[in-house]
Amino acid sequence: MMRRSPEPAAAALGEMRPPMSLEELDHWLRKPRKRQPIAESLSMLDGFMAAIVAGPATYEPLAWLCPLIGVSRDAIKDGSTEEYAAIAATADHHNALSATLSEAPERFAPIFARDAKGAVDIGPWCRGFYAAIQLNPKFWRKLLPARGLAHLWLIPILAHCTDADGRPVRGAPPLGPLTELARFNADREIPGAVAAIRNFWAPTRYDRSS
Repeated sequence: MMRRSPEPAAAALGEMRPPMSLEELDHWLRKPRKRQPIAESLSMLDGFMAAIVAGPATYEPLAWLCPLIGVSRDAIKDGSTEEYAAIAATADHHNALSATLSEAPERFAPIFARDAKGAVDIGPWCRGFYAAIQLNPKFWRKLLPARGLAHLWLIPILAHCTDADGRPVRGAPPLGPLTELARFNADREIPGAVAAIRNFWAPTRYDRSS
């Protein structure tokens, strides 16, 4: 679980903003601003955070949270700002995801986007998950070898990710029929895959951090 940071000075003046709702956070992430976030939407943020919660390592929270939503570390010092409300919402969502995957993994439901026609769009969520892997790919090497395809749990996710040149990312199937096969039913496969990934890493992750 992520610990809440100390309350900022603004709290004493009764000015502290409550955490944004997830809908408000989604709108806020989509706004253009000088410090662009890694997460371009709530779906991408949810995918990134799923990898943080289920993955092999525990990171210092602000080291990934601040770039994820595009704020500076100083934003936690002023509770009257939108940035603080966004940090609080992100921390709360992290804790909710962590509790679900730990206590009731069968209830885990990724926040997938919808396209203009209302169809499920898995791409942003998968790109968020992959962005979290990139914090330190070496930690993922048991599921994401240097050569060849990734573990079956990761294939439906990586099949929706490409690099800056439009090529498949490391571990993903090559473009063509294999990619299409990996994408088939991915929305149904990903929840169970994330729960399995969390179970796979949990013994070593929590032994190391205890």
